[in-house]
Amino acid sequence: MAAEALVSLLVENLGSLALQWIEEEVKLVKGVEGEVSNFKTNLEDIQAVLEDAEKKKLKKDCAVVKRWVEKLEGVSYDMDNVLDEWNTAILEYKIRKEEGEDLLAPKKEVCFPMPSCFCSPKVNRLGLRRDIALKVKDLNEQLDRVAKEKDRYNLNTTTVEPPPYVPPTTSFIDEAKTFGRDEDKMNLVSKLLSESSRPEQGLQVISIVGMGGLGKTTLARLAFNNEKVKAHFEQRIWVCVSDPFEETKIARAIIEAIEGNAPNINELETLVQHVHKSIEGKKFLLVLDDVWTDDNNKWEQLKLALTGEAVGSRVLVTTRKEEVSRMMEVSHTIMLKKLSDEDCLLIFEGLAFRERNEDEVEQLKEIGRKIAGKSKGLPLVAKTLGSLMRYKKTKEQWEDVLRSELWNSEDIEEKLFAPFLLRYYDLSAMEKRCFSYCSVFPKDHIIKRSQLSEMWMSQGFLGHNENSVKKGHEYFEKLAMRSFFQNLEKSKYDGRIISCQMHDIVHDFAQFLTKNDCIIMEVDVIEESVELVVDESARHLTLVVAADESTQCPALTVNEMNEKNLRTLFVVFNSDKWIVDTSKMSYILNLKCLRTLNLSDCRLRELPESIGKLIHLRYLNLEGNESLWELPGSLCNLCNLQTLNLYSCWRLRRLPEGIGKLVNLKHLYIGRSGLERLPKGFGRLTSLQALDWLIVADDKEAYFDIGDLNKLKNLQLRDSLRIQQCRYFGNGDEAKKIDLKNKEHVAKLTLDFGGRRRGRGSEDDFAILEALEPHQNVASIVIENYMGVPLSPRWMTSLKNLTDISIHRCPNCETLPSLGKLPSLKSLSIEGLENVKTVGVEFLGISKSDEEVGGTDRDEPLKSPMISFPNLESLTFQFMEQLEKWEGYVIASDTSLTIMPRLTTLTFEVCPRLQALPDFLEKTTTLKQLSISYSPILEECCRKRTGEEWTKISHIPNIKIEVFKRRSGGVFQETIWIQKDEDVVA
Repeated sequence: MAAEALVSLLVENLGSLALQWIEEEVKLVKGVEGEVSNFKTNLEDIQAVLEDAEKKKLKKDCAVVKRWVEKLEGVSYDMDNVLDEWNTAILEYKIRKEEGEDLLAPKKEVCFPMPSCFCSPKVNRLGLRRDIALKVKDLNEQLDRVAKEKDRYNLNTTTVEPPPYVPPTTSFIDEAKTFGRDEDKMNLVSKLLSESSRPEQGLQVISIVGMGGLGKTTLARLAFNNEKVKAHFEQRIWVCVSDPFEETKIARAIIEAIEGNAPNINELETLVQHVHKSIEGKKFLLVLDDVWTDDNNKWEQLKLALTGEAVGSRVLVTTRKEEVSRMMEVSHTIMLKKLSDEDCLLIFEGLAFRERNEDEVEQLKEIGRKIAGKSKGLPLVAKTLGSLMRYKKTKEQWEDVLRSELWNSEDIEEKLFAPFLLRYYDLSAMEKRCFSYCSVFPKDHIIKRSQLSEMWMSQGFLGHNENSVKKGHEYFEKLAMRSFFQNLEKSKYDGRIISCQMHDIVHDFAQFLTKNDCIIMEVDVIEESVELVVDESARHLTLVVAADESTQCPALTVNEMNEKNLRTLFVVFNSDKWIVDTSKMSYILNLKCLRTLNLSDCRLRELPESIGKLIHLRYLNLEGNESLWELPGSLCNLCNLQTLNLYSCWRLRRLPEGIGKLVNLKHLYIGRSGLERLPKGFGRLTSLQALDWLIVADDKEAYFDIGDLNKLKNLQLRDSLRIQQCRYFGNGDEAKKIDLKNKEHVAKLTLDFGGRRRGRGSEDDFAILEALEPHQNVASIVIENYMGVPLSPRWMTSLKNLTDISIHRCPNCETLPSLGKLPSLKSLSIEGLENVKTVGVEFLGISKSDEEVGGTDRDEPLKSPMISFPNLESLTFQFMEQLEKWEGYVIASDTSLTIMPRLTTLTFEVCPRLQALPDFLEKTTTLKQLSISYSPILEECCRKRTGEEWTKISHIPNIKIEVFKRRSGGVFQETIWIQKDEDVVA
């Protein structure tokens, strides 16, 4: 993995060491400064030939160069560890000193894995300095030998040129415009929409088959997002399957897509029943992307869960293997062929000639045609070459690519990856390192942008200054712009990329670059103990632990060299049955040089106390460990820790009291956890930059007071922010201290006032809500468990950028807030406002002055022009137990009032007293789906298809009615779909 970047970082670190030698108490033994200086000089001499060495080490006939680079990396990594030990010792000493500890007393908790003299009662720092000095001297001698060897290999000295300038942008090219697939797309959409002439055949499966890089997934996405397809299917579900084919994982993904969250169920049989219930009676489209297995038994179990679907449901499968199509007994197969040279050229030119003038295009057109010809019919390669040439400015640079020796390489792998190598060599040393590190993720893994940046930071790729977060975002953007990532998911609030994936072939390329450096290993055994046989030179290990019938995770062990060398451990559990106890984690605790540890979704119940031994650890991801109930106090000894992710650890009730010792912590994620308070020491986390949840304490003396948030000078509240237990602010003045009005980077804001059993009257809640005024940039607001009567803070109607509002469980509210004049609002969800009886005209944004102009009679149109909810697309009412009617104005032909002109989805769920639908529905032309669940008065009129209410909605293309019915065997649910004059009853 890019040795030039490693050496560059180490040179930078060695240069900054001198700053720490100013204080007498941290000086090294006499003479060591000279050793460090010599080490730095040697590295600088080697840097000049590293670019050439990096290229030659990938060739099979240059094995000696590869071994030389590995020796250099080994010495560099060892020196990095020594420097980190020294810096950690200094930092830990300062922390103890600041806390007023007796520095001559033995430590109460876990000692660093360093010479015993440092942890001895007398804290003999001289012994530590001598130990560091010996290590530095030994490493310097090793580097001397490596430096002398370089002359044997005819390595060329190169001047590293800066990479081509990539302009900063927030609009990324995810998929180039598709060419050559119009016929395939029309054929596929036709098959998805057509009604079978033989419905008794059951669920129909369609497959897209072709080699890697042909665009199978792209074609499937084009059909999946087709407007006709969207309107045709009640439910569309996309599941990335990959290898292995995990039935439980797929079943949970289907349920999550339908219901919004995955159930906490482990048994396959129970999941199958849950899937069956979720899709029963629904016309669905299920895409199973990237299927590899042709094991009929696995498919049959999943297929069984999909029975009971509405007529017209489809399963769409993408695969490289024809055997998969035969196994699934598909009704139709689309065999993707290679694109023509002309189509590849169109893809290439769409990227390469972007933002060029006509003269430039004319000058480069013929060379571009020849370069595009290297695509060999593969759209992925055409896209790769197009994004490469986009930043090549001169004709000479284009000719260099065309004449590259890589096209004629005799090395099969090098020739196969030639287009990707050309793009890779165009990156800076650090960008190369960041890209190749992505090989730690399993294939088809959804990579979160923030997570990737934090992992890069933990490995030291982003430097050590305050701009490291910004640098991480810049590297991500450059890799995305150069098409190293695909399936870019963007935030609906600000358009920023929040996640991505790597194409299988790009992932293969990343693994080709890292070879033995990054290892992905599958553990698929039932033994109680498993020794992991990992190459000794491996620095980054990903364990994919496959599911089996056992309920206990095996104890895993690694060899001594792995314990010394591994810097990343990324564990992926595919078993929902296993229970992981701390005794099976001993192998992790022996990885003394670990920087990055991902144990997300590993079903952990607790962390061992000895976690504090991992002194180099910078990144710890425990997300999704729902059974994790406590963190050990020794976690607070990890003074280098930068990222701690506890998201969705919902049984975790508290953080360790000593958390203030994590002086380098930059990112803390505690969303959807069970935390009820933040410890008092939270205010000492002065390096903290990112925090997703704030918890207002009921006892401000004993716990962290949100009013002290200004002490965290580096904290930047941004993206999604939830404030828990707002009621405990006590009054508006306390709530104002959080200064939400000036938090311009918060896009989604959730204000949870706490459970109904907490707090006093409604007046306090209203004053607090009024004081929690957000910045004008906020795009989404959620208000929960609010006990006030009015729900109309003065700032609500002034939020011009607000697109989403959710109001949940506000039992004392009697009227809905006036929201109709919000210009950007697209989605509105109102749930659990039990005392609201009427949706009045004030909800539409019609004020008294408006009524005076037009009259107050609901049958009399307004005379002044007005559009109520001009951009609203989705409106939901749930659990409105007292709601009886919706008052509004008749929309006559000459009226000046327009209501919800873009509404596409309207839902009423559990509104048992609702008697009438709003009058304006009769004139709406945009509404595509109306859902009525457990609202018996409306259900009856819709079933009979008669009366005034039916007249209002009969033109809507999709109407869904869900009712409970009683029979002798109990209560059951009936779903009726009224769709294009056809009924489907389940």
